[in-house]
Amino acid sequence: MLHILFVCTGNTCRSPMAETLLKQKISLANLQEKIVAESAGLSAGVSGNASIGARKAMANRGLDLEQHQSRSLTSETVATADIILTMTGGHKTLLLSHFPETHGKVSTLGEYAGDSQDVTDPFGGNLTEYERCALVLDKLIAKAWIKICQQAGEQSSVAEK
Repeated sequence: MLHILFVCTGNTCRSPMAETLLKQKISLANLQEKIVAESAGLSAGVSGNASIGARKAMANRGLDLEQHQSRSLTSETVATADIILTMTGGHKTLLLSHFPETHGKVSTLGEYAGDSQDVTDPFGGNLTEYERCALVLDKLIAKAWIKICQQAGEQSSVAEK
């Protein structure tokens, strides 16, 4: 099973939207037994809801983010992740400084997708900014999807041996 962890600052906007978008792809491809998507925040509060803008942007895509509860990045969450995808280079740097053992499995989502683009934080912005963020996330996840599936296949064949 391939465990993918999306990381942003507060786990109320970008990383839960990315998690939700990837879970949709996983479900549509019927790969729930091979790929797990989760999210966490470097500075997340305890059990906060996803922001209203993130919930609306996902609802506009037919996806539900209503039950999301933010969670902080912990040594346990990074240990169980096979791939850690941050929203910005700053997140990646901070994560590596707190969890140096993650070196080799951390990339920005843009890097992993073969794109240098960081995902801008829509927090506090209007719905248009959240929609723009969701479009960027969707584009990057679509670019990363083949690589994710290949890695899930590698994980499965290693586990079967």
